[in-house]
Formats: sequence, structure tokens, C-alpha cells
Amino acid sequence: MFVTLVAVLCRVFTGGVGDCVEEIVSDSNLSNITFQSCMIQGQIGIANWMSEHPIYHTNWVLQRYKCAPGRYELHAKA
Repeated sequence: MFVTLVAVLCRVFTGGVGDCVEEIVSDSNLSNITFQSCMIQGQIGIANWMSEHPIYHTNWVLQRYKCAPGRYELHAKA
């Protein structure tokens, strides 16, 4: 089954949390991710991805993540 790992990330400001965005972190074409491994290890993969990403490694927090079956279409705002 094709799986897409999707993260919902929110920008952190001094006064609280700002806008949130969805990002596709990985899918079955980019790695050997399965639905089960996505559910169990998805948060670890997102943490590694965020630490290496030029935009999301500071001032952003993971609000939630999901393992979507099939190809996932991003929404403009989460």
C-alpha cells in the first residue's frame, strides 16, 4: 500500500502559536515506509526531518502528523 507521511507544523511566536502548514515528509516512493512503520515511527522521522530542514528546524513545533493511505494532496492551511 502506498503511504504518505504528513506533518502539521505550527510557527511559535513569543505570544503563542501562529499559522500552521502541512508538509509531506516522506512517502513510499521516497523511502521504504509502510503504513505500520509510519504509525509507529512517523514522529521520529518527522523530528529528524525537522532538524535538517532549513525552515522548520527553529521556531516551529509539530502539532500533529498523519499517515495517509495513497497519495496525499496538501491543503493550503491545516
